[in-house]
Amino acid sequence: MQHRCTAVSTVRQVGHRRCMRARAKMYVPSDSFGGISPERKASQALQQLFTFIAAKIVLAQLEGSGRGSLASYNYEQYNILYKQLQDSPLTDAHSWLNQLMQKDRALALRLMVVRDAYCKEDFEWDQLQHLSHNAIKDSNIQLMRQAATASLIATENCIETQHAAGHGSHIAVTALEQQDQRSDTPDSRSSTGHADSSTSSNHSSSSDSSTGMLKEHTIIA
Repeated sequence: MQHRCTAVSTVRQVGHRRCMRARAKMYVPSDSFGGISPERKASQALQQLFTFIAAKIVLAQLEGSGRGSLASYNYEQYNILYKQLQDSPLTDAHSWLNQLMQKDRALALRLMVVRDAYCKEDFEWDQLQHLSHNAIKDSNIQLMRQAATASLIATENCIETQHAAGHGSHIAVTALEQQDQRSDTPDSRSSTGHADSSTSSNHSSSSDSSTGMLKEHTIIA
C-alpha cells in the first residue's frame, strides 16, 4: 500500500513538472502593443482581414458573380459598398462598419453576417498555423545562409589580402639576398682590390714626382 502511494505521488510530481514546462512561455513586455497581448493584436488584424473579405464577397454577390441565390445584381448597394472601400481605409473594422451602417443598414448587417460565417466555417485556421510556421522557418534558413555566405566571402578576402602582403615581403627579401650575394662574389672582390691598387699606385706616383721636383729645386739652388 505504501509502495503504491509512493508511485502515485511520483507520477503526480512528474505530471506537475510537465505542466510547468508546458506553461513556461517567453515574456513579452506589456507595452509592446499598447498594453494588449500579442494574441489580441493578431485578432484585431484578423478582424480587419475578415471584414475586408466579407466586403469583397458581398461586392461580388451584388455584382451578380457570386455563388448561390445571394448572387443578384444590385446597383445601388454595389455602388455604396464600392465607394466605401475606395473612400474609407479599412484600418478599424468596427468604425468602418459603423460608417457603412449610417449609409445602408441592411448592407452593413449583411457584411457582419458574412464575416462571422467566414470566420467560423470557411477560414482554415490549421492552414494559417502551418503557413505561418513554414514562412518563419524558411525565412530563418534563408537569412542564415546569407549570413554564412557573407562570412565565407569576408574570410576569403582576408586570406587573399594576407597572401598578397606575404608575397610582397617575400619579393623584397629575395631582392636583398640577391644583392648580398652579388657583393660576395670573387669578381666584385677583385674589382674592388684592383681599384684599391690603382688608387695606391696613383698616390705613389704623385709622391715620387713631388720628391723629384724638390731635389731638382735644391740642386739648382
